[in-house]
Amino acid sequence: MSFLTPLYLIGAIGLAIPIILHLLHDRPKNKQVFGSLMFLDKTKPPVDRKRRPTHLLLLLLRCLALLLLVFVFARPFVTVDDPEATGKRDRQWLTVLLDRSASMQRGDLWIQAKGNVLTAIEQLSPGDHFALYAFDNKADLLIDVTSWQGSASEGEVKQLLERLDKPSFGGSNLGQALVFAGEAIQEYEANPDEQPLVMHDILVISDIQKGSRLGDVQGYEWPTGIKVSFDQIGEDDQGNCGVEQVAARSLWAVTESVPSFRVSNSSNSSTDEFDFVAQISDSNKTLSQKVHVPPGRSRVIEFPNEWLDQSINQLSLRGDVSDFDNIFYIAQEKQQSVRLVYIGEDKPDDAEGSLFYLKSAFQKTSALNFDVQFISGQSTASLPEADLYVVGDTLNEKLSASLDKAVRLGSTALVIVHSEKQTSNIKQWLDAPNLVIDDVKSKDYGLLQSLKLDHPILSVFRDSRYSDFTNLHFWNYRELQNLPKEGVQVLAQFDTGPPAWLLASREKGRLIVMTSGWRPTDSQLALSTKFIPLLYSVLQPVLESKTQSRQFFVGDQIKISKFNNGNVAGSISIIPPGKEDASIKVGDVFLPDKPGLYKVMGTDWSDIFAVNILPSESRTEPIPMDQFQKLGLPMNDLAATPEQLASSVAKEKTEAQRHEYWQWALAAMLLFVIIETFLAAKGSRSGELITAS
Repeated sequence: MSFLTPLYLIGAIGLAIPIILHLLHDRPKNKQVFGSLMFLDKTKPPVDRKRRPTHLLLLLLRCLALLLLVFVFARPFVTVDDPEATGKRDRQWLTVLLDRSASMQRGDLWIQAKGNVLTAIEQLSPGDHFALYAFDNKADLLIDVTSWQGSASEGEVKQLLERLDKPSFGGSNLGQALVFAGEAIQEYEANPDEQPLVMHDILVISDIQKGSRLGDVQGYEWPTGIKVSFDQIGEDDQGNCGVEQVAARSLWAVTESVPSFRVSNSSNSSTDEFDFVAQISDSNKTLSQKVHVPPGRSRVIEFPNEWLDQSINQLSLRGDVSDFDNIFYIAQEKQQSVRLVYIGEDKPDDAEGSLFYLKSAFQKTSALNFDVQFISGQSTASLPEADLYVVGDTLNEKLSASLDKAVRLGSTALVIVHSEKQTSNIKQWLDAPNLVIDDVKSKDYGLLQSLKLDHPILSVFRDSRYSDFTNLHFWNYRELQNLPKEGVQVLAQFDTGPPAWLLASREKGRLIVMTSGWRPTDSQLALSTKFIPLLYSVLQPVLESKTQSRQFFVGDQIKISKFNNGNVAGSISIIPPGKEDASIKVGDVFLPDKPGLYKVMGTDWSDIFAVNILPSESRTEPIPMDQFQKLGLPMNDLAATPEQLASSVAKEKTEAQRHEYWQWALAAMLLFVIIETFLAAKGSRSGELITAS
């Protein structure tokens, strides 16, 4: 038995009051009628030093009534702990989300986190539901105990935590983990013979750093009865500094960009001076420079000129308190070859022709090598293989048929309609037997309108800064009539109504038709800022299918088929960093789980790619707790520790499980008071004084 307010038990000292009163109070005996007492000598009554209480039943009743009154105020209860009662009580469901992201590698955060898991499970009672998830980029269920078995279940959790020797290198997706836990609680179907799970608590054990992704909880409708608590560790963190690469320039940028990197220092950092160190590939030689970054600020650093000619494979920061993210790996980009074939009668050096501007648009860079070939439309040679065909004139039957076949097999062709002579070719390629082409010469100039900027080919112009085409004039264009009703999409029209740019899907390939070209006599397109981005947008699916970046993050899905300029066949293997002799057989997709330089190998080729920690993991400042409230989380205590949560839950469980008896004590007290009153009244009547007459 226990008491809710045990201090009231001190009132039991009051039991001495009726005992003392009974000892001090002598009730007179029944009097006898005597005659005159005047002739009797006065004597002192004998003294009895051993006073004994009289009317023991009344004394007992009064003591019991007083004792029961004390019990009423102390509120006695008995907690149900037998197996049968345990099965009938309300149970709780505790879900712990353990952060294992890269930022948890700082100091002893991981050890603290695992210790706090053990503290959290101390609140569990037999029959409770317990689930433990570890999360980084994704959430994984580590253990799910539907009915807690006390020390046996606790031992199982301890063994599991011992096997979790260190965090991962992935980024923190806290929002996804919270929603995952909420969905698991919502979808759980309890055994109908069990008592319902009336308490659903989610405890997040994490450093709760600002780099955590929370997008998934935005607008999420939480199931009723769920409470979320946060156990934030690492509050005494001394800050962190991280490095990330600044995005490269656009693919169509002719001028090579200098490699740039952003160094960011957290607002709670204790230092602002760092060494920016570059490691030379296949050598022990390093290059370095001092970097000053105040707390809460960032700085973009470009490679000095003396670094540009060096083969650098990694950068590092020295002087940072936390070094888990201080190394950035670099894989040198390999130049990819892209083949273009122009079919027409233009000469490469003719500034009035289409070929001249086509070659000028596709300049070689360190990442891309454009091989622009040209053949006559009347050539009898076989059609060369190409990643993009550009047609600027009439083709003979052989080339026309070859191009039609190539497109249907997956190639892309850009057709410029210069005259009605191309009618037969376009009829064949569009399956439009009734097609008619008319020359249109504008009295002034034509403009583009109704551009479908949501289409991938034109999406590069979606931004309002680039979507203005009013300065792009067309003097000559062609009108295509009787186009097929299906399979042809109009991407843009002239302000007079006829289609300007068309897209036709031809089985596996695409046919793009421009009813006006970029010759200076036709339009201003070649001399405008729209020309190069438009051509690269047409070529973008080709580049995506065969080219591959060499820079990735932990958890990225790396498509192996894009390496080696898209020529990947046979057995493919990957050698992780630091394991030159341990190759891994892979399929089409590879998911790296740690940073470093990886080597991918085919039958007769090899390549290198780099994997780094997500830059968001470097943002180690804690998220303000009110931000979670703004996101609609059903918060429990904004700063609950496992100890506080355990105390709160224990209190709730005690209230749910206890059987209180103060009502019975009150009833018994009233009964004893009634009996005592009756007996006292009866005794008074029997002991009434009788005087002589």
